[in-house]
Amino acid sequence: MLDAFITTVKGFLMSPAEAFKQVGAKSLGAAYQYYAMLVLIFSILFGAVTMIMGSMMLNSHVTEIAMLPLVGSVLSTNLAKFGTFIATTQLLVAYMVFLALLFGVFLVGFFLHLFVLLMDGKKGIRETIKTTMFAATPLLLIGWIPYVGVIGGIWSFVLLILGFRDNNGLSLEKSVIAALLPIVLWWILMILGLAMVSSFFGALQSLVPAMFK
Repeated sequence: MLDAFITTVKGFLMSPAEAFKQVGAKSLGAAYQYYAMLVLIFSILFGAVTMIMGSMMLNSHVTEIAMLPLVGSVLSTNLAKFGTFIATTQLLVAYMVFLALLFGVFLVGFFLHLFVLLMDGKKGIRETIKTTMFAATPLLLIGWIPYVGVIGGIWSFVLLILGFRDNNGLSLEKSVIAALLPIVLWWILMILGLAMVSSFFGALQSLVPAMFK
């Protein structure tokens, strides 16, 4: 099983078009097992990185506060006691990320399938969910690395396009649209939401002085 997992990972990293052809006959359960393994690896590494970074930031603050005159020693000693709290909080966050990725992929797959249907996709929702799971390979492999994770996200986006083409039977142009359209709609929603919040607080800010005139 481990050999098959490593072979599939290598396939999607080195030759994704061929890899999608090889996994086309696999069941949704087999795809989910592969995806769950990637999520587990990602969550462990993500948790380790966040704990290390959190510990480094805490130690840095403790050192800075310890240099303060008079109260520095007392404050730094008490601040250091929050180390366990920060570590357990980061472990909880990593576990929540694990659960969100493990179960959220079905919701994402369903959402993406709507755009596959919009592009006249003939395959069922199972194929779209499988494509979503396999396309997540680069993101889950390197997404836990700060800054470098962005490359994994872009790589997975490209794999999603190839998966729509090879696994869902869409043309390359329609595959690009099916993958890109949800992102465009999401950004429009974010921009409108920020504009609404900004205008609300702007109006509120101008209202407060008027109330005290």
